[in-house]
Amino acid sequence: MTTPSAYIPALKYNGLTRFYDLVLEKLLREKMWKSYFIKNFINKVPQQVLDIGCGTATLSLMLKNTFPLATVTGLDGDRGILAIAAKKIMERQSDVKLVQGFSYELPFPDNYFDAVSSSLMIHHLSNEDKHRTFKEVYRVLKPGGEFNIADWGKPGNIATRILFYLVQLLDGFTTTRDNVKGLLPKYLVEDGFIKVQELKRFNTLLGSISIYKAFKQGTDLLE
Repeated sequence: MTTPSAYIPALKYNGLTRFYDLVLEKLLREKMWKSYFIKNFINKVPQQVLDIGCGTATLSLMLKNTFPLATVTGLDGDRGILAIAAKKIMERQSDVKLVQGFSYELPFPDNYFDAVSSSLMIHHLSNEDKHRTFKEVYRVLKPGGEFNIADWGKPGNIATRILFYLVQLLDGFTTTRDNVKGLLPKYLVEDGFIKVQELKRFNTLLGSISIYKAFKQGTDLLE
């Protein structure tokens, strides 16, 4: 497995990782947009679900609660945050699986997952690794499978744009630039996805979070 040249932890610094859940809960209206995010899954009975950049597994656990018959796998490159996730999963007596790995080198076979999700992870990636990640997600999705993304998007107004500078100061201007310009849908199309759309934007105290949906070709779900 190749280690990225500029891997960015959830809050940039490893020492801040333990505050990640608190930041999302208090500043980002996490429950509201994550509930909307899951509600808009097209496949209501997925068998295999992958959550890339799972962090502390909040979304992975919500996915498991919503789709109890599915095998839910959370993947992240950060050992520290996976340790927090493992503790949460154990405390909730869940069977969410955790895998250490990177989104652009997914350790899974082709055509394996019914759905892939990503929450506030894509903006950590360089332009090149965004495209590598989207191509890898396309590869591991079953024909007709869906890719659901919740991440920083193009600000809806000047106020949210100004607020987002705080995120850019923490996570870096280079990796977040594509998000601010609203380029993720364009990249998804370039990497093979169809029926790409932005479903909704949520304004938060740190900027606008966009919900995106895309599909792999060859589908019963789209008919």
